[in-house]
Order: sequence, then structure tokens, then C-alpha cells
Amino acid sequence: MKITLPVFLRALFSIFVPAFLSVMLLFGCAQNNNVVIDNVAQATSFIEEGNSKLDRDWWHSFDNEELSQLVSQGLQDNLSLKAKELRLKSSAINAKIASADLYPSLNLTSNVSSKFDDFGEVNSASFGLSSSWELDLWGGIAANENKAYWNHQEQLALYRARATLVAGSISNAWLGLMSEQEKQRVLADQFQRTQDALKVISRRFAMGKISVTNIWQQQKLLKSIEVLQSKNHADLYIYQQTLALWLSVPTKAFISKQLDIMHSLPSLPQLPKLGVPAQVLKYRPDIEQAFAKIKAADEHLAMAISNQYPRITLRANYSTTKNSVADLFDDWSGNLIASLAMPLFDSGERKSVVEQRELELQALLFDYQQVWLTAIASVNQVLINETQLLKITKNLQEQLDLAERTERLTTIKYLNGKTNYLNLLKAQESILSLERQFIEANKRVMINRVLLYRELSHGDFSPIEQVSSNQAATSKISRKENPVNA
Repeated sequence: MKITLPVFLRALFSIFVPAFLSVMLLFGCAQNNNVVIDNVAQATSFIEEGNSKLDRDWWHSFDNEELSQLVSQGLQDNLSLKAKELRLKSSAINAKIASADLYPSLNLTSNVSSKFDDFGEVNSASFGLSSSWELDLWGGIAANENKAYWNHQEQLALYRARATLVAGSISNAWLGLMSEQEKQRVLADQFQRTQDALKVISRRFAMGKISVTNIWQQQKLLKSIEVLQSKNHADLYIYQQTLALWLSVPTKAFISKQLDIMHSLPSLPQLPKLGVPAQVLKYRPDIEQAFAKIKAADEHLAMAISNQYPRITLRANYSTTKNSVADLFDDWSGNLIASLAMPLFDSGERKSVVEQRELELQALLFDYQQVWLTAIASVNQVLINETQLLKITKNLQEQLDLAERTERLTTIKYLNGKTNYLNLLKAQESILSLERQFIEANKRVMINRVLLYRELSHGDFSPIEQVSSNQAATSKISRKENPVNA
């Protein structure tokens, strides 16, 4: 019997489409396991609010071109971030692979045989098409596709978290480098002032007005500054090396560019306007990651549930076989096969898997709520720390002003013989210590501000158009399912 390919396809559709629709109506109770996330109890506002706009690329708030260039370079060249990007692309391909199971597969088969003693003479030849399609009656295949999608979203959140870490670490290292450079200048000035004071004391000793112990005490103070200068030199190298590591460039090449560049710490930016926690923090990478884990676990549970029910697979074959290549396409034959696989007895294994995945899902729901509470608490803690650090900085500035006045007056009294050297030495040591403490306090304020920006950052530093599209894609599903993001 000769049948053409269109006839075969019409027969295929006429037989299996009505059967497929009947089966779908009969088993329309396919599993649809939508997870319900309880509302997370949240504060309606943070403990403190600013007035300035929160910049998406938050490092621009420090208004320093060098810092902006370094962060941009790090986000482009950091090796660990590049590795995360490749894993992100791999997870996207996994989502495409999982979606392929929803559609029929079509394979081409061809076979030609010939005897060794009469090589080149075709004894038999075959050519055909085969197709296979598993009906997704219970949503298991669709759940697998959704699970792959949410696994990709989790990898995206991890990538954004890494980008935030890179930007924050570069900013902290740069601020540390600026602090040490400022300290280097202060130590050089302190050394010069102490050395000048030693010359004055030496002249007074030559005049027989003071004891030699005064010279020894001043020399000791000078040596202590030299020790601090050595430590400062080591700290400068460490910060330069840290920057080079985050930029993924050789340390020597980076240091050579920094030798003639001396900077001071920038001014503290104004506190940004934070807004409502539920709106500000909803795109934080850790929160998005926790939500993606919940959705992936929910789909994983749906897959386990679907495995308890029958599986129906449709197979079709359409081929021709002849002893001559010339006659190969004259006659075609085809067959249609519907197979059913249904679990009957498995000692409760499938049921136990469902129960296990339900417990895992419940645990992730609790984790999600904890992530939200931790995020809000972390921002508030950073705000509290900034308030205290600013008070400390202001207090140190006031102490430094008083110490400078005290040192000037004590020096005059000492030169006039109205006070002893110990009072002058105490005044010198006090002002030297406060100058270094003030620089360190300013650095802590800046680093704490970087931490605040990191706590508020979504980690997506791509162009604004891409940020909007990424957030829209992420929230397309979650807007209906995540009450916190609503």
C-alpha cells in the first residue's frame, strides 16, 4: 500500500488530536501547586531618612572620577565576576533545554548496507522519520521548565550579589588607600614638627637649661613616628594590592600608576532618601535569591507530585525500506504507538519524596521571611553606626582643636621656662595621636556609608533600560505570588 506523507500526517492528527483532547478533559485535574507566601511583618520606615536621591551606581555619590573609573573597571574585568557571568549564561541555557521537553521530538534515520565482496552494490536501504512526544498531563514537564527558570533567577541574584561585592570592595580599598595617603602626609608633617622641636630642645640643652633626658624623650617620640611611617608604608602597599586583586590586574602595574598620585578622603555624601523598606529592598540580591529558591522548590514539589500519576507517550514512525536506492521512495509505511506507564507499587517512595519536598519548601518560606527581617535590621544597624561614627568624628575634631591650642600655649610656656618638658611632651603626644585618630574615624564613616549603599543596592549595574527589563521580567511572575513585592 502506498501512502503519501500528507496522508500520513492527516491520519496522525485525525487519530490522536481527538484522543488527546479527551484525555485532557478526563484527567483535567493536573497538579497546580501554587505556593503561598505569608506576609512578612515589616517596619513601615527606616529609623532615619535622608534627602538626596539614591544613585543606582552608588559610588558616584562620592563625586570622585578615579573611584568611578576603578569601580567600572572592576565590574568589567574582575575574574570572579566573569566566572559568575558564564555560570549565569549556562543556567539560562539549562532553562532552554528544560523547555524542549514540552514539544515533540523529530528524528531522521537513514541506513544503507552492502556486502564486502560486492562493495558499492546496495543490498538494502532505508529512510524514515520518527517522532516521540510525552503528554504533560500533570504539569510535570512544565514544572521542570519553571524550575530551570527559577534556578536561572537564583544565579542572576548571585551574580548581582557578586557585582555589589566587587563594587563595595573596590570602594573600601580605595577609601583605605586615600586614608593611608592622608596619614602619610600627616606623619611626614608630624615627623618634621617633632624634629624641629628636637632642635630647639638640643639648643636649650647646649645652653645648660635642661637635662639630657629631655633630648632622649624627644628622640624616642621621633622614633615612634618612624615606626608608624613604616607601618603606613606597609598598609599603603596592602591597599594597593587589594585594589589590584579586585581589578584583576598585576599589583606591580597598578602600583606604578599610583606612585605620583596623592589624594585625601572625599567628603561624606548626603544621606540618601530611603523610602519604604518593602519598596527599597525588594530587588536586593539576597531577597531575590531567597524568593527564587522558593519558586524552584515549589516546581520541584510539583514534579514529585506528577511522578505519582500515569505517563502517556505518543510515538510515530514513517519510513521506507527497499533493496534498491532507485525504488527507495516508492513505498512508505508508518505506525502510531501510544504507551502508558503508571506506578503501581514503590514501597511509598514517591509519596515520601513529595513529603520531603513539602518540608523543604516550608523551610525555604521561613528562610525567606528571615532574609527580609535581616535585611531591614542590617540597614537600620548601619544607620545607627553612622550616627555614632559621626558623633565620634565630631568629638575628635573638637579634641584636636583643644589639643592644638594646648600644645601652642605649652610650647610658649616651655620656651619661657614656665613649665617643664614633661608637660610639653604630653601635649605633643596628645596632638599627634588625635591627628591619626581623626583620619581613621573619617575612614570608618566612609566605609560605613559604602556598607549602607551595599545594603540598599540591587546589584544590577547594567544600563538603565536593561535594569528595567530585567526587573520587569523578574517581577512578571512574582508580582502575583509575592505579597511583599506587590
